[in-house]
Amino acid sequence: MTLVQIDLSQAELRVMAALSGDTWMLDALQEGQGDFFDTHMMPVCFPWVTPKELEDHVYKKELRTQVKTVQYGLAFGREALAISVELGVTPLAARVIIDNYLKQAPQFAQWREDVKAAATDPDKRDMLINPFGRKFQSEIITRKNKNNIEREALSFLPQSTASDICLATAIRVHPWIKSQGAHIVGLVHDAILVEAPGPYVADSIARRIMAEFRVTGEMVFGDVVPFLSDFGIGDNWGEL
Repeated sequence: MTLVQIDLSQAELRVMAALSGDTWMLDALQEGQGDFFDTHMMPVCFPWVTPKELEDHVYKKELRTQVKTVQYGLAFGREALAISVELGVTPLAARVIIDNYLKQAPQFAQWREDVKAAATDPDKRDMLINPFGRKFQSEIITRKNKNNIEREALSFLPQSTASDICLATAIRVHPWIKSQGAHIVGLVHDAILVEAPGPYVADSIARRIMAEFRVTGEMVFGDVVPFLSDFGIGDNWGEL
């Protein structure tokens, strides 16, 4: 048997772009626009870095790690202090990087504030229902846990939506996968793992699921952002 794993590409990032309607993020995530972190986010966060400096691949890899830390840190509700610890820089330096990014993506910045407000305001809680109808649930809000609940709300929408896109795709494509003599052996957040009778069938299944991921994204968000994916094939988990 052959294993194939199909992963959504930057699924949570695409969900946040779609939900916030941020025009810069949506444009940057279209096909043919280059890697979001390298091509778009890095020059914004580090305007002082020259193209020549980026020829140093080790340095470029380090900067890519930093911008991904900023993006996903913001997605999980982290602020400058927490992000600075992960980056190994001062809180002031982290604040500069974050501000550079949010100035470039003002609709995303406003969406984050709206989500945090909805987390603690019962009249705004409808905002915290994902496109599949899944509702954000929290404990009773107090002064002590308010910040934690805001962070949970920020991560809830992109994480739950990406997971539901994966689940909806798996449910829809499952009968066809069975007809190919294969079966789904697991879902891992935004990835589908399939056991196929051989490499040729595994490749066919991967390409079908990639197409279906995109269809599910269009069913949820229209054509504002493509839900792209990639895959790996191997005889065991290690090869994937």
